[in-house]
Amino acid sequence: MQIVRYNPIRELQKMERELDNLWGSGWAGLSALNEASTMDLYEEDGNLVAEVTLPHYKKNEITVTAHDGTLEVSAEHKEEEEKKDKRHYYFHESHNQYYRHVTLPDGVNTDAVDASFKDGVLKIKMQIEAPKQTKAIDIK
Repeated sequence: MQIVRYNPIRELQKMERELDNLWGSGWAGLSALNEASTMDLYEEDGNLVAEVTLPHYKKNEITVTAHDGTLEVSAEHKEEEEKKDKRHYYFHESHNQYYRHVTLPDGVNTDAVDASFKDGVLKIKMQIEAPKQTKAIDIK
């Protein structure tokens, strides 16, 4: 018998599959644990670029702020669905939040920021200013 390290997420996923079988596909469940949004930071054409994957969010649900050498990205998504007819009643409500706070490297100009959102990907471009020259000081 093979020894397997205990993973509580695996146990929760197993319970979710069992609930799916019991209730059908209407159970949103714990699958959000596997859908963590990612943030990539890289340099491109003299800009620092931050790409954030935000599936299921709309542009008006996202807030981006850049100040004092930091970048903050937050998003909040609420969804409600209610159906009533003669024999059925159904109400579905979900609430998702995302927040990321990143300290930017020296030389990034937080006054010149451009953000765009397309196909679930938020792309933020910030200008990188030329580093200040180091000056040697004579000791007297």
